[in-house]
Amino acid sequence: MKRRIGFIGLGDQGAPMAAALAEYHDLYVWARRDASYGELGDVTFHRASDPTALARSVDILCLCLPGDAELKNLLLDHNVASALPLGGIVINHATGDPSAATEMAEALAQMRIGYLDAPVSGGHPGAVARTLTCFVSGEKDTLETCRPVIACHSQTIAFMGAAGSGQMTKLINNVLTVSNLRNVVEAFALAKAAGVDLRALQGALAHSSGGSFILQAIGRHVGSEIADHIAQLNRKDVREFAAAMRARDLDPGTIEEWAIMGPDGLPELAKVLAVPKE
Repeated sequence: MKRRIGFIGLGDQGAPMAAALAEYHDLYVWARRDASYGELGDVTFHRASDPTALARSVDILCLCLPGDAELKNLLLDHNVASALPLGGIVINHATGDPSAATEMAEALAQMRIGYLDAPVSGGHPGAVARTLTCFVSGEKDTLETCRPVIACHSQTIAFMGAAGSGQMTKLINNVLTVSNLRNVVEAFALAKAAGVDLRALQGALAHSSGGSFILQAIGRHVGSEIADHIAQLNRKDVREFAAAMRARDLDPGTIEEWAIMGPDGLPELAKVLAVPKE
């Protein structure tokens, strides 16, 4: 069944997610910059005059904003959530703090608005290929209503429980990814010193138990031109994970100390493993 879907946050990951939605649903979008609309390509969509007008036009509002502060500012401080119809649903695809997700769910419930905390993993390549993994938390009935929407761009939809657990899962996913990056950086430095061909090693590990998602991404999806930026994001991921754990009186020290150094070696390794241009 076609739904009226709103989308705000046409960034590197959000734009291809929105484009995927447009193929199956009536898509309404709003962006601060005119150039952002061009990222949707040739799909059919309705351009809203402002976020409030967009909210009035849709049943489900999907958001892929930079963080919790922007989410709260849009939905609550600028009253966009109150413009949704009663029984409307907000899906938050950005990564944030688990406690903030719980608070947002409670605030929207008082307005009779459903809320799904639904961060995604897979980055721009996964969004384009429509193979993202979506870690969803909130009311299970709300997820079932939204499943056909999320499935437009996410190959795997994992229900994690009450609001906030989706964000916690994403933080754990992120710190494991960066920890694996540190493993790769350290092991490949030793392999290089031992005279092993690093490109051949990467190819061999793609088909063995020592392989990982991050290893295969280096030099391909994570090229040398964006490696510094990705490294900064990786460090941010580790700090967000550690902060969430400390807020729960848990000690993330061991994994934090290991993972935080992984991104330091990413730019150089991305140069070595860069896929030659045809």
